[in-house]
Amino acid sequence: MPFVHDARIHAGREPGPRAGGEFVLYWMQAAFRADDNIALNFAVQQGDRLRLPVLVYHGLRADYPWASDRLHTFILEGVADLQARFAERGIQYAFYLDTRSPEAIAEAREGRHDPSPLEQLARRAALVVTDFLPTFIHPRQIRRLREKVETPVIAVDGATVVPMALISREHPTARGFRTEVSRHLDDHLRPVGNEEPALRGAIDLPFAPVTVTREGIPALVACCAVDHAVAPSPTLTGGSVAARRRLAWFLEHGLPRYADERNDPNVDATSRLSAYLHFGMISPQEVLLRVREAGPARQAERFLDEALVWREVSHNFCYYQPRHRTVEGIPAWARAELERHEGDPRRLYAAEDLEFARTEDELWNACQRALLRDGELHNYLRMLWGKALLPWTRNAAEALRILEHLNNKYALDGRDPNSYGGIHWTFGRFDRPFYRRPVYGTVRYQSTRAAAAKFDVPAYLRRYGEGQGALGL
Repeated sequence: MPFVHDARIHAGREPGPRAGGEFVLYWMQAAFRADDNIALNFAVQQGDRLRLPVLVYHGLRADYPWASDRLHTFILEGVADLQARFAERGIQYAFYLDTRSPEAIAEAREGRHDPSPLEQLARRAALVVTDFLPTFIHPRQIRRLREKVETPVIAVDGATVVPMALISREHPTARGFRTEVSRHLDDHLRPVGNEEPALRGAIDLPFAPVTVTREGIPALVACCAVDHAVAPSPTLTGGSVAARRRLAWFLEHGLPRYADERNDPNVDATSRLSAYLHFGMISPQEVLLRVREAGPARQAERFLDEALVWREVSHNFCYYQPRHRTVEGIPAWARAELERHEGDPRRLYAAEDLEFARTEDELWNACQRALLRDGELHNYLRMLWGKALLPWTRNAAEALRILEHLNNKYALDGRDPNSYGGIHWTFGRFDRPFYRRPVYGTVRYQSTRAAAAKFDVPAYLRRYGEGQGALGL
């Protein structure tokens, strides 16, 4: 039987399961997978304990921040896989697609419409189980549901290998985090597996669930009140099937070169699984175990450090720092340095010019065009891309706000703890002081000019640039 560690359980103040409930409701909001799903396993265990069936509810609203054709398409591609896999497992999966007008959405916010399908189902359930994530809309949505219904709502941390609550404190550096997480690794880096429900049966729904087919996705997205100007990615397809296909490719072709070539954006040596991990379309346990099994050891250990330590230290940051979307999340020493240099001369750009890649730095423009077109950006370039904004904005607060917007609007792996960990690295998070420079103070400086010594910049510009412009800050 798959074991769900107590440290993964985030319960509210509600008493035990609601008497008279018809089912256990698994509200899928962050782990979009039908297998190796810790929160789903917990819901099944609770259903069996209460002698009740499990209903999986998955809703896709149109009013989440940065909602767009790109994000909706990627999610709906995942829904097509979910519907097929849950049908194979014999677990009822109900998908609700919000096609209301902006006016109807606004009226619902003001309480002038009937309760949402989620609320209606939660009021009939004995227990609601959902996914725990310490950022974006998830904490607020869980809090609001708890306020609206008497049914207990339990969130389960299935996003990390080592449960966030098991780490004793916020770690300012990856080095200290690496030491602590390593102590728990043998207990948690294991196959997740599937818990099969003892009871199955059809549950009446308060809405007509939408069946998603790949060919029907464009028409479904067109019906939703989202940003239609942000087109779907031409390079990434959503869903667990695509995630496993990409993992298999990486194990054969990318992993053997990972340690030596992962920082070259012209070489396909990285996993490119970030978007799939963000949407929970594949479990981090499956990825890391497959990599460890495939080897070789040097490459696997390098990947393990990136995908476990650096990924989960960002979750640790967001979990312990509730103000991670603001400059309050910047370390005190770095915040003081950046404030001290706010009066330094700068080349300021309007937010719109940055968004649409209209700067004098052609490599930066190419990075932004990669985000605009593909919805992904190589990790090494994302660090350069982020650092460049400090001398182009008035202060750290403005730079952070623009980076969050650009990353979360266009990147398929945005709106994630990794997003905020990466953005804050730009401002000194997980880092130490360096030599003093204008604008940056002793916060680490990185130049796009230096990239020419690390990889073939002209080759990258041929993919995303518009001619050979200036390369340096």
